[in-house]
Amino acid sequence: MRATPLLLATALTATALGALPSAAAAEAPAKPHDFNGDGRTDLVVNAPELKQRGHGDTGVVAVAYGGTGVFARRGVGRKQLITRHSPGVDAVSEHGAGFGEATASADFDRDGYADLAITGPNEHGATIVYGSATGLSERVAFLETDERRGPLPRRLAVGDFDRDGRADLVLTSTTKFWVFSRVDKGVDVAAPFRHAFLSYEIPMNDLRPAVGDFTGDGRDDIFLASSMDPHFTRLVKATSSGFAAPVAVPELRQVRTAVVGDFNGDGRDDLVTRRASKIYIRLGGSSGLRGPKLVKKVSSGDPVPMAVADVDRDGRDDLAVGFPGAGPRKSGQVVLIYGSRSGPTTKKARIIHQGTAGIKGGAEKGDAFGSAVRLLDVTGDRRPDLVIGSSGEDKAAGRLHVLINRGGAVSTKGARQYTPKSFGLQGRRLGSHLSA
Repeated sequence: MRATPLLLATALTATALGALPSAAAAEAPAKPHDFNGDGRTDLVVNAPELKQRGHGDTGVVAVAYGGTGVFARRGVGRKQLITRHSPGVDAVSEHGAGFGEATASADFDRDGYADLAITGPNEHGATIVYGSATGLSERVAFLETDERRGPLPRRLAVGDFDRDGRADLVLTSTTKFWVFSRVDKGVDVAAPFRHAFLSYEIPMNDLRPAVGDFTGDGRDDIFLASSMDPHFTRLVKATSSGFAAPVAVPELRQVRTAVVGDFNGDGRDDLVTRRASKIYIRLGGSSGLRGPKLVKKVSSGDPVPMAVADVDRDGRDDLAVGFPGAGPRKSGQVVLIYGSRSGPTTKKARIIHQGTAGIKGGAEKGDAFGSAVRLLDVTGDRRPDLVIGSSGEDKAAGRLHVLINRGGAVSTKGARQYTPKSFGLQGRRLGSHLSA
């Protein structure tokens, strides 16, 4: 069925919660996930199936603040737990079970501190928790969609679609997507703003967004795939007059996961997609995405999560891919694929699993090592470190593994592990979700 664009001039209110005024714009916005503006990336763990110890309901977002001394061997150092009962957040009446299933970060108000957007399967929009010099604060805004009975948002992404230098927020549900601009305005208690937004009826399930500037025109575009319909893909281009109608991408069928990065170092974003057990790269160009190219297979089993960053700092992004059903005894493994002038190449690909020296814990079927992967600089040395989830470990309680980048290569020496107890949590499947 052809997607039908619907421009809702009806008002959408971003209700501000909390009494703090909007901060003055900083000279440069903070990088995503740097909530206290110290230059280090903070680790966000989505834990919709876990709960804070001593509390009854599930749904937690756990934040471990970055730094060389923070990720100690016996704990995660300074941490913060955000639930629907947290100060500021508790003023939002829309929250339900599964809070924290999806998150995304940007410095929406450009005050030098990154902010965090949170949603879940029972939310009617997204909760924005604003950063500060001490980390995520009690200054909160709620961005409400038009849905009350229909499909609710399940995924989030960030981009700059109007080329104003400010981050915009994308929410997707099973059949629609919404784009919110000027998210910073939500912090002004005295004057909540009303904003028209674009919504497209797309009769598919669980739309997964990937955002990037594929043409190099300075405006991000949105790639949408469905986890349920193998034949569904849409590319939504941003223009000077708004979004163009979604266009089907027939040569990208059976896409389950997609990530964006500049893998050949030409300054344009490229798109990597997972199709069944295969990984494809589509390089960006002046006219848009080029034809798909198969990345040579490096592991058996289906790749599930993917993460992007320039690990070796050669000016080209690299790709970390989790294969939670592969590896020794089907316990899971992660493959690191490096960028090159022609895109991701498996020539120097590195495989990490629970049998790799430095990774503690035996390899057992169902450990799901690689159920989630993130590449982020937790030490503040400008080199991306590798965080790996193993959601099936310890009878499905789950674990996180943090591998530090030493000299441009991820090292398993001294790899650190964390359990739900490390974060003050209890429940199931730690490591099944890590913030995008």
